[in-house]
Amino acid sequence: MSFSKKIVTAYAKSLFQTVNGLEKSQSKIISDTIKEITQVDVKNEKEIGNKKKPVIIDVYSIGEELYIIRSLLTTSKELKTYFGNPTITEKDKFNLLLSIFPGLTVILHAFLKVLTEKGDLSLLPDISDQYNEILLKFKGSTTVKLITASTLEESYGLLLLNTLKKITNSKEILLNVVYNPQLLGGFILEYNSISTDASILKEFSLFFNEV
Repeated sequence: MSFSKKIVTAYAKSLFQTVNGLEKSQSKIISDTIKEITQVDVKNEKEIGNKKKPVIIDVYSIGEELYIIRSLLTTSKELKTYFGNPTITEKDKFNLLLSIFPGLTVILHAFLKVLTEKGDLSLLPDISDQYNEILLKFKGSTTVKLITASTLEESYGLLLLNTLKKITNSKEILLNVVYNPQLLGGFILEYNSISTDASILKEFSLFFNEV
């Protein structure tokens, strides 16, 4: 693992653990607030409306915020140029992010401030990707890429998903199907840095290598 990758992983894990710990500690406060709201006389709608609803910060909402920021930073040419410009200070980049996303949660705001102080704002897209990987494991989900030579019949869907859950030991499968006629037949399965090539093309290649 490269040094940069280690830093990205450390940031993502630290953020996830912080939010997960906060989520557990705030659960009782949220529960008590919800009870207080529901116990108000339902006839007095104004009083109910004036009650502050609890703001729930969880690992998923933080993941969504990170993903939105990542999408903007990776798709906008102007922002790519701006954030890649070493002559622009990290503080200016930080302030620009806050102007674009004024409603960020307190915890992500603090996290961005840490990145700013460390000069690591440019790592945000990679941190978002790594955070998402941690989130998938937390949910018991696995992203699977299935490369086939032809389209799959709809009737295979349920059987395929159940089989992939057993193979990957996951509760949920995020399936990405890619069609590649050059495989001739069979499939290639990729997940968690594991690749299983069961295509006819591979068999042909092995055969000709032995001839």
